[in-house]
Amino acid sequence: MLLRKFLRRYPAFLYSPFRRYWFASLASIAGANLLILGQGWLVFELTGSPFQLGVLGAAAAVPGIVVNLMGGVFADRFDKKKIILFSCLCNTVLLATLALLDATNVVKVWHVYTIAALTSLVTGIDWPVRASIYPLLVRRPAYLSAVALNSFIWQSSRATIPAIGGALLFLAGTASVFAVGAAGFLTMFLVVLTIPMEETKAAKTSPIQELLEGLSFIYRHELFKWLLGLTFLAMFFVQSYVQIMPYIVELLDQNEAVYGLLLAAGGIGSMVGTLAVGAMKSSRVSGKTLLACALFSAVGTFLMSLMVSWNLLMLTFAFALVSAILASIFQISGVTIMQLAVPHRLRGRVMGFHTVCYNLIPLGGLFLGFLAEVLGIVSAIGIGCLIFGVSVLSIGLTSSTIRNIGQRPIQEIESPVSP
Repeated sequence: MLLRKFLRRYPAFLYSPFRRYWFASLASIAGANLLILGQGWLVFELTGSPFQLGVLGAAAAVPGIVVNLMGGVFADRFDKKKIILFSCLCNTVLLATLALLDATNVVKVWHVYTIAALTSLVTGIDWPVRASIYPLLVRRPAYLSAVALNSFIWQSSRATIPAIGGALLFLAGTASVFAVGAAGFLTMFLVVLTIPMEETKAAKTSPIQELLEGLSFIYRHELFKWLLGLTFLAMFFVQSYVQIMPYIVELLDQNEAVYGLLLAAGGIGSMVGTLAVGAMKSSRVSGKTLLACALFSAVGTFLMSLMVSWNLLMLTFAFALVSAILASIFQISGVTIMQLAVPHRLRGRVMGFHTVCYNLIPLGGLFLGFLAEVLGIVSAIGIGCLIFGVSVLSIGLTSSTIRNIGQRPIQEIESPVSP
C-alpha cells in the first residue's frame, strides 16, 4: 500500500535505469559532501582564518563556473554516459590523492586549493549532464518526480553525510573522510557502466554558437531570466554561509561533531522542502509561494547568525533548519518549472547555466569570509541577506511572469531550430 502510494507520487522510480542511476548517485554525492566537509575543516585547521575558508571557496568555484558555461554545450553534443564515467574516475583519483597526502602528513594548504580547483573543473562538466539526463532515464510525465528524487539525494546527503563525516573526522581525521569519498565516486563509476542509455543526437553547430543560443534563450524568456537570477543571488549571498561553517563552529566553542550536525541541519531542512515539492503537481507550484519562501529563507538565515553571536547552539540549529526548508521549496520549485518549460534540445545548455548556482555557494564564501573577518558574523550574513531580500521584493513587484506561475499548467516553450 505504502509502496503503491510512493510510486504514484514519484513515478520516476518505476523506470529501472533511473533507479540504478539514483542509487549510484547516492554514493557519488555522498563523496562530494565528504570532500566539502573535509576540505573546510582541514583548511581551518591549517590556517585558522575565515578568509582562507573563502579562498578555498573561490578555488572550488571559479573553475567550475567557467567550465559550466561550456559544460551544457558538451551535455547537448556528446555521450552523457561517457562524460559521467570520466568525471567519476577523475574525482576518484583526486580524492584518493588528497587522502594520501593527508595521511602521510605532507599536505599543505596549496594542495587542498589545487585539488579543490581540479574537482571543480571536473564537476563543471559533470553537473550539466546530470541536470539534463532525465530524458534518457524516464519519460516526460515523470520529470517532476525525477527532479525531486535527484534533489532528495543531495538534500538527504546533506542531512546525513555531514553528521557521519563529523563523527569520522572526530574519530579518524580528515584523511579517512577523503578516502571514503573516493570510494563513493568509484562506486558510481562501476554502476553507471551497467546502465543502458540511448542518446538522440541533435544537429551540431559550432560550440560557441550553441553557447550563445542558450544564453539568448534565457535572456529572451523572463521565466528563465528571473528564476536563474534569483537562484544565483540566493546561493551567493545567503546559502554561502556553509562555506564558513568551521568559523561559526569556533564562535560557538564546539568541535568536529557539531560542525557535522550544523551542516546536517541545512540538509535536513532541504530534504523536507524537497519532499514537499516532489509530492506536488506542477500546476500547484505557485509563483507567490516561491517568492515568499525565498524571502523568508533569508530572514531565517539572518536570525541564525544572531543566535551564533549570542552563543545559542540549539536556536542556531533551529533557524538553520527552518531557513533550509524555505530555501529548498524555492530552489526545487524553480528548477522543476525550468525543467518542464525548457525545450529538450536546449536542456543541457540551459540547465548547465543553472548548475553554475552550486558553484556560487563556495564563491560567496569568499565574500562572507572577508566581511566576517572585518565586520563580524552578524554583519556579514546580514548584508548578504539584505541584498537578496531587496532583489526578491523587486522582482516580485515588477515581474508578473514570476508572480503568476502556477495559474495555468507549465508548457514546454517552443524554440526554433538553429540553421
